[in-house]
Amino acid sequence: MKEKNSKRLANISLIVATCGFAATMPFQSKLLQILSGGFEAALVGGLADWFAVTAMFRHPLGIPIPHTALLPKNRAKITEGIISTLNNQWLSKESLIEKVEEREWINQGLSAFEGLLENDESRTKMIESIQQFGASINDETIENYLLTTFKPTINSISSQKLLSNAVDTVIEKEWDAKTYEFLINKIEETVSTPHIKELIGKEIIQFIERKFFMIKAFLPMIGEEKITEFVHSGLIDLLTELKDPKSDRRNFILSFIRLEAEKTKSNENIIHQLDEWKNKGYEYVVKQAINLFRNKLNDKDFILNSIEKILAFIKNSNWIDNVEQSFKKLLINTIEKYHHKIADLVKFNIEKLSTEEITDLLENKIGKDITWIRVNGAVCGFIIGLILTTLRIVFT
Repeated sequence: MKEKNSKRLANISLIVATCGFAATMPFQSKLLQILSGGFEAALVGGLADWFAVTAMFRHPLGIPIPHTALLPKNRAKITEGIISTLNNQWLSKESLIEKVEEREWINQGLSAFEGLLENDESRTKMIESIQQFGASINDETIENYLLTTFKPTINSISSQKLLSNAVDTVIEKEWDAKTYEFLINKIEETVSTPHIKELIGKEIIQFIERKFFMIKAFLPMIGEEKITEFVHSGLIDLLTELKDPKSDRRNFILSFIRLEAEKTKSNENIIHQLDEWKNKGYEYVVKQAINLFRNKLNDKDFILNSIEKILAFIKNSNWIDNVEQSFKKLLINTIEKYHHKIADLVKFNIEKLSTEEITDLLENKIGKDITWIRVNGAVCGFIIGLILTTLRIVFT
């Protein structure tokens, strides 16, 4: 709108100069001669500036006058000039690299992010965006992701190797001996309690009565209490011997346990059972992970605390400087590798435009200011014409 107004004003100034010159030219009055001289100069100045402005963009009146339509004729030079200016001055490789190196990208990014968290509105929108994004992910997508990410790793773990390593670890760290001693101590502690002691005595007497009829007649003579005490004493002696590190029985039992443990390394049934547990365990973990994800997604405090913890961890970590340097190096390498693409992109976009489109584009962008040259030419010409005509009349 402003461009059209300025063009209209320039045309009006030219029309006023023409009409004024035509209207005042026939009269001999000195005042009208002065005005005629002003309008004449305004007409000449306006026409000259109209010719100059028009000649920049096209041939005046469509006549191919030499040294007119300067912009269309010099399209290639203008394009090369723009590209050269971009490459070597405004967006030179050196200036871009300098800008990259002088900024602390990671720290500034973290500070900006913290600023967003401190603002209630942006914090709420951020949490809601995370919740919306999480809600858009269906369970099948999560399961497939875990399946493709972790399942191959889980399947690559050999159950036989896992079993073998477990057995070797148990024997190497003597967990079998520790478990054995724990059980013996627990048995000794249990059988030493009065009601267990009495219960064992009764069970032994009942066993003798059922299996040994001849001895049954002598039981009242010996007495249940003595029999219970005798059996309990023998059991305690046996447990004490089984705890003794030098005991042959203890060493025999541990050797038997270790021998059987070695055999389990190649037990197909156990290996097959471990494979089934692996698959069932994976399915269970996946379901629990999905449930946990859904539950935590609805907890705004958890999301906010998680974000703050991640930020604190990143800021306090020792590798943030290394990340900063790596990021700068990545940007610099990208600039060095693709800097020429800027010129290629500009040239490609310019070449997509026809000469008429480029002319219209430039005229629309700068034509408004250039049009004022015509107005200024007519006004200045009018003033100068008044002065010169006045001087001519005075001195003649």
